[in-house]
Formats: sequence, C-alpha cells, structure tokens
Amino acid sequence: MTAEDTPDIDTRIRDLLVRAEIADGSLVMEVDVAGSAEQLWRAITDPEQLARWSPVVPDRALTSIGPALSRENPDEDPVAADVLALAADHAVTHRWGDATLGWVVDEGQVDLQVALPEVEQAQYFAAGWHVCLAVLDAQLSGEDQARIVGMEAMDHGWEELRAGYAREFGHPDGPAPGQDA
Repeated sequence: MTAEDTPDIDTRIRDLLVRAEIADGSLVMEVDVAGSAEQLWRAITDPEQLARWSPVVPDRALTSIGPALSRENPDEDPVAADVLALAADHAVTHRWGDATLGWVVDEGQVDLQVALPEVEQAQYFAAGWHVCLAVLDAQLSGEDQARIVGMEAMDHGWEELRAGYAREFGHPDGPAPGQDA
C-alpha cells in the first residue's frame, strides 16, 4: 500500500467496523485489526506500547496479577489499573479507575468488555475506544500514527461516534464531556 492508498486517520476511524453491544450491563466491543496475536498482546499489556495508542498507560506491564496505576498523561493523577485476572498470553482483566476492562486478543482481533459504574456511560467509552482502536490498527498496519486520546478525539469524529453509539444502545443522547447540556 502506498502513502496515496493509505486512508487518513479520520477515514480509518469512520470506516473501522466495530461490533458493539450492551450485555449484562457491560459494553462489549469486538474489532478486527491488523496484527498478530503476539503483537496485540504486547499492545494491550506493555506500557510503552499502550502509550502509543491508549488512554491507559500503566506504571508496569499488565502481565501479572496485582496492583498497578495508570495515567493518561504523565502530569495527571493516577487511577487504579490493578490486574485482576490473566489467561496465558491472550486475556487480561484490569481496573481503569471505576471501570473494569477485560481484553481478549486473537490473530487480528481484539475483544473488549467494559464493566461500567453506569451503563449509560457506554456511549462515551465506545466512542473513545473506537478512536483508540483505529489508531492501533493504523500503527499495526505500519503507519506512523500518533495517539489520539482525551479531548483531542473530538477533532477526529468522536462526537459523531458517541451519538451513533447512543442511538445503537438506546441511550439518551447527551452532551459530550465538558459541554453544557
């Protein structure tokens, strides 16, 4: 694929096929992305890899059960990222503040289950993880794509994704974080 054939990140975000649903009060997302199972495992457990695409940047590898802290950005206060469960080199469950994230990787596929304090938050989490997973897909496709997290995601279709997920989940369509109702 040449540079001319490579989609820009906004197109990749918009076109990334993410299967998402609410099941048992949790957000469940499944997405096909570039990369081997080994590459995807490193991407979801290694702090240096996570810092390239994810808002979860732990203070240690997420490859053993026990306490961990995470910061989206180095100057922010940490949140719990404790590893709660592991299954070989393909599944990890860890905290992310008040949420619990369960990751399962396979060849070219990532499944994410997010247990949320309030299921109505699913539209926000789905939109954010959708953007992040598109960045991961771009990087594993060999593109030099910078991480897009936090308010920067607003410039890359986050609001449209959030509104779409709100409709899909049957949730009220609320304002984006930081915006007035």
